Amino acid sequence: MSQLEPSPLCTYLLDAAADHPSHAAVRGGADRANLTWKEVEQATRRLATALIELGVTGGERVAFYMPKSSALVTTIFATLMAGGTYVPLDPQQPAERAARILADAEPKVLVTTAQHLAALPTQGEETPCGCAALIIDEPGHRSSRVRSLAASIDQAPRLEHPVARGLDDLAAILFTSGSTGTPKGVMISHGNLHNFISWARQELLLGSNDVFSNHAGFHFDLSTFDLMACAASAGTLWLIPEKDAYNAQALINGILEHGVTVWYSVPSVLTMLVDSGALNRETARTLRYVLFAGEVFPIKHLRRLGETLLLTTELYNFYGPTETNVCTYFKVGAIDPDRTQPVPIGRAIAGAELEVIDADGTRVETGDSDAIGELVVRGRCVTPGYWRRQDDPNCANHREGCHATGDLVSFEGGELIYRGRKDRMVKLHGYRVELGEIEAVLAAHPAVAEAAVIATTDDQSTRLVAFCSASTEQQLSLLQMKSWCATRLPRYMIPNLLRKLPALPKTPNGKIDVRHLQSLWTAEAAAS
Repeated sequence: MSQLEPSPLCTYLLDAAADHPSHAAVRGGADRANLTWKEVEQATRRLATALIELGVTGGERVAFYMPKSSALVTTIFATLMAGGTYVPLDPQQPAERAARILADAEPKVLVTTAQHLAALPTQGEETPCGCAALIIDEPGHRSSRVRSLAASIDQAPRLEHPVARGLDDLAAILFTSGSTGTPKGVMISHGNLHNFISWARQELLLGSNDVFSNHAGFHFDLSTFDLMACAASAGTLWLIPEKDAYNAQALINGILEHGVTVWYSVPSVLTMLVDSGALNRETARTLRYVLFAGEVFPIKHLRRLGETLLLTTELYNFYGPTETNVCTYFKVGAIDPDRTQPVPIGRAIAGAELEVIDADGTRVETGDSDAIGELVVRGRCVTPGYWRRQDDPNCANHREGCHATGDLVSFEGGELIYRGRKDRMVKLHGYRVELGEIEAVLAAHPAVAEAAVIATTDDQSTRLVAFCSASTEQQLSLLQMKSWCATRLPRYMIPNLLRKLPALPKTPNGKIDVRHLQSLWTAEAAAS
């Protein structure tokens, strides 16, 4: 693709509208959308013109801070069509955090609701950072800086020719949690997403008859598959409202109502659906593909999911940090009944090159099943790096098209096995201990729904604290937990303490919030 051609991400929408103009494109969301691909294209062309008039072009940022809706989908495609970069904000995060992201991203335009805008601090200006604001739920203009989105679309002419963007140009900036407490933006190029979507369409044989669920928020990288693979296939996208994200019956009702064929979410959501009884052979009958990513899927819960789905449904484990999006995949088949460890993360997708580097800096070979090392990714899937973070330790790697993931892996029959985080490796009694291995053993206990382990150090020693939530009414005592681990782990890896919670805290993306557990323990220790 030359620098003068429109970006492939914009082309997905244009081709869908040209080839399937009356086909259902977007359903659901906060506004209960019901749009065809032609309607999405028409609104997108007009909004793109409005954005250009507000100064969006050449990579300028357009942020959105609002619930899922048809306006959100239009905003993403209009930003890309105008040559801009979209910056999605979690609509459920505190306004103070959203304001920090906006101050860093410095968007030209913010698309939001009246309520969200009112909650943002503005330091005396009419809008955050002095940007223009388009309000999705007000009919008229307040001022030259605060306008109605609908009115802006109605008044703008169609943009006939999308602004040209190359594969190396930015498509999005996704802000993730930063280790210092300040969110950091991962820059994602058109080429990064095009590489992933091209591979996914071939691997999964996606087409216009497919209905894609969109469970993840658009600030989460899973959403890039939902939207872009759907558009590239001219399928239908079901926007799952934030209020229904963890409502098992609402999710199942949506699957049945819309005839969902492609489901993609974090494992904890699938576990919830199975445990509730809402997902069964009957309610899962339309599903062609069930995809999961974002965290380890405890083997006992994955086994139950596999037993719940029809034999015609294909189950995939996708892996990759935001800095690479999906870079490996594993097609889950029959699971050995004696297996206690999670299934592999698999092998590289097209456009990704993988290396495993041990603690001595030596490359681990595929046949060396006993060695563990850090996964390093190269290739077209690797993103350009972090927005305005030139001092980040990985920036030198990113300039070379490389990302050191911080994830520890090993090989099993040519497939990669996830062994935990490099930064969650602790030393106990001279031994290297990966906390994720202990968590996998605890999660396999029949009475445990979820488990997480932290290491806490005081003046005397380092101790392991296990946090567990129950999957049954059966009680799990410290003695039972230690007995269970004693037959499965070395003595030095057995947790010293057990804390039982009704449910483990989650991040906005549905992952277990280990930092929050650490804070709970710190507060408990301070109070004792």
